[in-house]
Amino acid sequence: MKAAYIVSSLKISMTFVVNELEAHEKAGWQVLPLVSCKPGPLENLSEVMVKWNKRAVHRPGIFAQMGATLREIITHPIRFAKVLFWLVTLFVHSPLEFAKALYELTACCCFADKCRRFGAEHIHVHFASRSLSLGLMMGMLTDLPVSCTVHAFDIFTRSAGSLKTRLAKCKFIASVSKFNVEYLRNTCGSSVADLCRVVHCGIDPEIFRSVSGQPESGRIVCVCRLSPKKGLDVAIRACAKLRDNNVKFQFEIAGDGPQRRALEELIERLHLSDKVKLLGTRPNDQLTELFSRASVFLMPCVKTPDGDMDGIPVAMMEAMACEVPVISTRISGIPELVEDGLTGRLAPDKDVEVLAQILQELLEDMDKIEQFGKAGRQRVLTDFCISENTAKLRELIRS
Repeated sequence: MKAAYIVSSLKISMTFVVNELEAHEKAGWQVLPLVSCKPGPLENLSEVMVKWNKRAVHRPGIFAQMGATLREIITHPIRFAKVLFWLVTLFVHSPLEFAKALYELTACCCFADKCRRFGAEHIHVHFASRSLSLGLMMGMLTDLPVSCTVHAFDIFTRSAGSLKTRLAKCKFIASVSKFNVEYLRNTCGSSVADLCRVVHCGIDPEIFRSVSGQPESGRIVCVCRLSPKKGLDVAIRACAKLRDNNVKFQFEIAGDGPQRRALEELIERLHLSDKVKLLGTRPNDQLTELFSRASVFLMPCVKTPDGDMDGIPVAMMEAMACEVPVISTRISGIPELVEDGLTGRLAPDKDVEVLAQILQELLEDMDKIEQFGKAGRQRVLTDFCISENTAKLRELIRS
């Protein structure tokens, strides 16, 4: 089977996509990654991320796009007209999504030609964002079925009209959580929800496993993009409570993003510079060592004012596979991974006092840390193994 994959980028925050591509390839599929942005720097990327970035087809230059568009108009006029008609219907439901789709039209013509040359039999898209509009237009130009994996911001921050118009054209919708399916049912109706199948993102538990016999007492870690929905400001304020309660700890945060400066200022203001460290971006293949030293993985996710929130963070799966208990919140699909009192703890979102109390209780109970850690790895092996979950996706594509 040959499949084309459409993503907005293949940077470090897209590790879960690369995991999927690797698993498909190991299963004997041929996959063509189509990236709707220009190639970026390859520093701080794992070996496998570099491999797929080099293999991907990125957005070409403007003259190549214009030439491909002219070629599509001449060689496939009826299909191109179908795309234009669909753009008009999209404008009726969402002028903003129409503008984004129109921007992708010329790149779509280039990618459609690449799909034909590759011999693709299916187009799969990650995120119901601009990438989905790109994929749907490609499907019209190539007469190929299109499917989409929905995650978090791509559905939580968009209007029902723009979502329904596009998702309804998918062959099927892979949802990373049951929560997302019910959200789409309430937002877009049963016609869209009935297209959904729950296909969790996953990790390779053979890569993510503890490499040390004993975690370091008091060591807390987090791996994520530094954005408001991760709740890192809440985590840092909880750490101030731990210090005031004379709890021994060290909190290391690996990642980068738009909130970095604000978090640095918060750490300085709360006099936590000796306790909380921002490590910057770490390649995925360096995370196992970081997790293996940790007693707790902390990411108290929140819902932002614009409605954005996490799906099921892959970093939580990676930590649990390394037998590190997770402390988070009851946001979105997180309770589908982290079971409160079994594989970790879930606090009310934005509640610094309760979060600090839960942290202190767990950090002072190494037996509970070990118990949660073993149960967490088993949870990942059961429902979040990349080989099994991509097999479900391949079966959906084949059918």
